[in-house]
Amino acid sequence: MTTLARKPEEAIGRNIILILPPERLSEEKTILDRLKRGERVEHFETTRVGKDGKQIEVSLTISPVKDSDGRIVGASKVARDITERKQSERALVESERRLRALTDTLEEQVRIRTEELQRQNREIINQAKQLRELSQHLIQVQDKERCRIARELHDSVGQLLTALGMNLADITRYAKRDAPKLADTAEEGEALVRELSQEIRTMSYLLHPPLLDECGVSEALLWYIQGLKERSGLDVTLTISEDFGRVSRDLELAIFRIIQECLTNIHRHSGSKVARIRLARNERYISVEVEDEGKGIPAQKLVEIQMQGTGVGIRGMRERALQFGGELNIQSEGRGARVSITVPVKDAIDAGRAENLQQAETAEFNLQ
Repeated sequence: MTTLARKPEEAIGRNIILILPPERLSEEKTILDRLKRGERVEHFETTRVGKDGKQIEVSLTISPVKDSDGRIVGASKVARDITERKQSERALVESERRLRALTDTLEEQVRIRTEELQRQNREIINQAKQLRELSQHLIQVQDKERCRIARELHDSVGQLLTALGMNLADITRYAKRDAPKLADTAEEGEALVRELSQEIRTMSYLLHPPLLDECGVSEALLWYIQGLKERSGLDVTLTISEDFGRVSRDLELAIFRIIQECLTNIHRHSGSKVARIRLARNERYISVEVEDEGKGIPAQKLVEIQMQGTGVGIRGMRERALQFGGELNIQSEGRGARVSITVPVKDAIDAGRAENLQQAETAEFNLQ
């Protein structure tokens, strides 16, 4: 520790400016003025000069010295070396300054990174929106193409098969008289044409059921379920609330396709012999449920499905529901599975009623 003076004799009788830095000479006058007023100076932090010429940070306590009559005749001054404390304080201030600078830098980096993440998030959301719009557009294109192919099968191919069947019938009639063996072959050909005609009609109706346009989703489902029972043996029950009514053509098509996909999956993958379908509506929602009693869906597979990461058919069902602001939910607990779709009614009911009536009058398919 540096001292202001090594020996008393070196300072006794000398002026106080001996230990005052030149820039602090005015402090002494201020201190003397306060002492003259009888004031005590405590913890006055300043600097003084040591014998080696270096400045020392000190804390001064100065008290007036009075004689027996109360007159101020001198002063008592105690100086404590606070160099280390001041250095610690300055180090702390510097640390705080650096910390503030680091904090400001980090905050700026966080702000920049946050803005970048927000920008990327907006891009992802925009891309997801574009993909969804593209997906829904592809579904619409697919439905239109199915309708076109069904129309071609029903109208063009169906008419050609009908004409071919009539020609074969004529050949059979004439051949029975002149060539019995040829008649048998012609009859077999006629039977094959009738079978092919029926298959093409069924295929065209599956691509786009005419009842869907003419009578609505309820009648179209009854027709489809009956055919599925005959083809697969799957026992399907359909429950529709009495007030379900008609909805828009697009929504009826979406409901039909979703149920069609569900029943196809049940027939192909579940091992269930039965399926139950429920259609209901209230003032706010239209709900569709398809349930089976098959082997169910493994937990890991169910998680993948719920995370929208698997199955073209399931993705298609989900996109059809999303097209109308709806949600698709799949549940499976051990045995069986249940697919449920909830779609907000909004104006899908009343807005589609007139549209469907008009389309029913101009439908290009008629059940034969």
